[in-house]
Amino acid sequence: MATPINVNDSIELVPSGYDSSNSSYSSISSSYPVTNGYTNASSTSYAYITCNTGSRAKTYISYTFNTSAIPSEATIDSISCSAKVRVSSTSYISTGVTQLYSGSTAKGSATTTRSTSATAYTLTPGTWTRSELDNIQVRFTGTRGTSSTTRAAYLFFYGATLIINYSISGMQYTVTATSSVDGVTATPATQNAMEGNTATVRIDGISLDDVVVKDNDTDITEELVQYAIETGGTLNEAPSSYTVSGSVSGTRYQSTVGHTVENPSTQSGNDYCGSSGSTATIYYKFDFSEIPDNATISSMTVRAHGHLESTSNSSEVASLNTYSGTTEKGTEVSYTSTSSQTVTISPGTWTVAELKDDPRVGFTIGYYGGLTTGITWTVVYSVPSSGGDYYWTYTIGSISADHVITIEEAGAFIPPDEDPTYNYYPITISSINATTDPRTGTVRVQEGTNETIEIVPSDPKLTLALDNGVDITSQLQGRAPDNTFTVAKASGASYGFDLNSSTGYYVSTNDGVSSSASVARVTFNLETKCLATFTYINSGEVDYDYGMFGKLDTTVATDGLTASDSGSSPSDSASNYQLICSSSAYHSQTATHTLTYEIEAGTHYVDVKYGKDQASNSGNDSLQFKVALESLTGSDYTYTLNNINQKHSLIFVFGDVDYYFITSSGTGAKLYPDGQTVKLAGQSYGITIVPDSTTANVTVTDNGTDVTSALVRTEGQSKTGATIVNYDYSISNIQAAHTINVVCGSVSQVIYLKIGETWRACNSVYKKVNGSWVKQSNLANIFNTNSNYVKGN
Repeated sequence: MATPINVNDSIELVPSGYDSSNSSYSSISSSYPVTNGYTNASSTSYAYITCNTGSRAKTYISYTFNTSAIPSEATIDSISCSAKVRVSSTSYISTGVTQLYSGSTAKGSATTTRSTSATAYTLTPGTWTRSELDNIQVRFTGTRGTSSTTRAAYLFFYGATLIINYSISGMQYTVTATSSVDGVTATPATQNAMEGNTATVRIDGISLDDVVVKDNDTDITEELVQYAIETGGTLNEAPSSYTVSGSVSGTRYQSTVGHTVENPSTQSGNDYCGSSGSTATIYYKFDFSEIPDNATISSMTVRAHGHLESTSNSSEVASLNTYSGTTEKGTEVSYTSTSSQTVTISPGTWTVAELKDDPRVGFTIGYYGGLTTGITWTVVYSVPSSGGDYYWTYTIGSISADHVITIEEAGAFIPPDEDPTYNYYPITISSINATTDPRTGTVRVQEGTNETIEIVPSDPKLTLALDNGVDITSQLQGRAPDNTFTVAKASGASYGFDLNSSTGYYVSTNDGVSSSASVARVTFNLETKCLATFTYINSGEVDYDYGMFGKLDTTVATDGLTASDSGSSPSDSASNYQLICSSSAYHSQTATHTLTYEIEAGTHYVDVKYGKDQASNSGNDSLQFKVALESLTGSDYTYTLNNINQKHSLIFVFGDVDYYFITSSGTGAKLYPDGQTVKLAGQSYGITIVPDSTTANVTVTDNGTDVTSALVRTEGQSKTGATIVNYDYSISNIQAAHTINVVCGSVSQVIYLKIGETWRACNSVYKKVNGSWVKQSNLANIFNTNSNYVKGN
C-alpha cells in the first residue's frame, strides 16, 4: 500500500557473518572459534587467532554486517563504530589496526597497541552512501616486524558495535508477487520501493509454458527477460610442457614442469641464466582443453614461485608475462629478491578462444637471471546449465503505484489421453524438503501397471511417509550414503598411528623418540557432502611436543619439530595446518577436544601429526584421535506401487517442519491434485477441476463452506478439437488443514409452455408416437424454440 515516508531512524548492529575471503591467519582455536566474534563491543568472549609467520607477515580477520533492514533509498546521516580487540603482548607483532571497510576500500581506522587486556576502540568512519553499506565489514589486522621468526603471536577479536543513523522521505510503494503454478516461484514475495525507483521480481521454474504473468492484471509475460542458470568451476593448472627461446646456461628449468605454487621446489643455484648482455625466454605451456567452448571466463590469476639469483648486475632479468598465441596479455611482473617469493600476474580479460590459443607464461632471464620453481594458472569460469534450466526477471521502472505480480496457469488444463478400453487411477504425490520423480502433483496410470517413485531429500531427516494415510516408512527402499574413511601412515613418515581397539582412538607411536613425528593420512571417500569431526586428546610438553591437523587436501612435513628457546614450530609452513595444539589450552592427559571439517563429496584427505622436538618428554607424550562422519545430505529412496488397482495419495516429509494436510475428493470430474497432499504453513494450494461433462453443474465446498463462487472457469480445446472446461480453486497463506469436496452433476433442463398469458414450467414432456405417449429426453427438439409456445431455461 502506498505510504508517505518521512523518517529519521537509527539501527544498532553487531557482526552477522565471517568473511573468509578477506581473512588470513595460521589457525583459529576450535575452543574460541570465529563465531565468538558475532557479539557487541562489550563482549567478554573472543575469537583466538594464531598469526601468520615471516618478516612483515600480516594476519587479519574480517566480519560483515547485515544492513538489509536499512531502506535502499535512505540517506546515511552518520556512522559510529567501536570494536573490542587485543594484540598479544609479545614483541613479535609490530603493529595492529582495526578498520571499517566498504568492499576493498578502508573507511575509518584505529591503531591497536599490544596489551594484556582488551580495549574497545572507536573508529572514525567518515561519510558513507547507502550502497557502500552493502559491503561494510570490520577488519582487525596485525603485522609482524622485520624478523623472520616463527614464534607464536595472537590476535583476539571480541566483537563490534555499529550504529547507523539514516533518514528517508517520500512516497513508498509495495510490490507483491505470488504464484499459483506448481513448480514456479516468484521472489521476493514482498518488497518496498520509493517513488521513482525500480523493483525486480525473479521467477524460477522448469518452464513457463502455459503460464501467464500479470502486473496489476495486465499480461506482461512477453516482457520477461530470460537467463540461463549457470554452473561452472575453478581450474588450477600447472605447466604441461615448455620451450626455450635463446641461449640458456643450464637445464634446471626442465624440473619445474608440473610444479605448482602450492608445492614449490626448494632448488637454488644460478642455472637459470642467459649469456652476458643478452636475454632468453622459457615458455611454459598450459592445457585448458577441458573448459567448454561456451564458457564465460569469470576471472584468471597466474602465480609463480621463485627468486632472483643476484642483484649485483644491472643486466639481471627475471620477469614473467602471459601470452595468448603470440599476443602478450596482462601485466609483467618480476622477481625482486634473492629470497624465495610468490609473484602474481593479472592476465586481464580473456575469451575461451584466447585461453585455448597456445596459452603460455613466458619467463625471461638475462645474465644470472633467476629461478622459477612453480607456476599455477587459475581460471574461474561458468557455463549455461546443461539441463537447460532458466530463470526470468521482470523489472518495474520509475515506480509510481503499488504493483501486484501474479503467476497463473494460462488456458485450460488438457488431461492426458486415456485408452477407453482400460481403467485409470490417479497417483498424487506431494513432498516437503524433497524432489520426486514423477514430480509432485497428480498423474493417472493404467490399471494393473507398476509405478516406482524416486525421492531425493534435501534434508536428511525422514519425518513422514504415507500412502493413502498409511505409514510406509518401512517399505521405502534406500541406502545410507557410502561415506568411509581410512587411516594409514603418511608416505615418507617414520611413525604412524595405531588403532587402540578398546578406546577407538588412533594413537601416535613415536612417544619418547626425540626429533620425530607420527604422521597419519586420513583419507575420506565420500558419496555425499559430510561433516568430519575429529575428537582428540593431546598430551605432551607444552609448546614443544604437540599434535597438528593439516588443512584439507594439504600435505604436511613428516619430520619432527624445530625447537628454539621459547618453543618449537613445524618445519614446514604453519599455513599448511588447520590447527596447531601447542598452547597449554590443548594439553591434558584426558581432556578431549574436537575439530570439524566440512568436506565435499569425493576423495579428500587430512594429515594428522604428532611432532616432537629434541628435548624431554611430558605427560602421555602422544596424540590420540578418532573420526565421526555426518552426512549433510539425506539418503535417496524409492517406493514402488505394484499392480495398481486404486488411487494413491503419497506424502513424503523431511526435516523438522510444521505442515497441514489438504484433502480433495469428488464425483463427476477429474481432480488435479486428487487426494491428500501436504503443505507448509504460509504456502498456497491450487486445485484444477475437469468435469466429465462440459455442461455439468460444479459445486465445491472447503471445510464444509460452499466456495463455488470463488471458482475460476477456463475453456479451451483438446488436441482433437473437443471443448475442455476447467474450474480452478486456490487457497493462499495456508494456516489450517482443508477438506475440499467437488460435485459435478448434470445440468437440469426445464421447458416453459405458455398457457394463456402465463408461462408454466414443464419438467417432463410427452409426445405421441405411433399411438403411444413417449417421454422426451430433449425437450428443446420437440418445439420450435422461436415460437411463442416454448422457451428453454
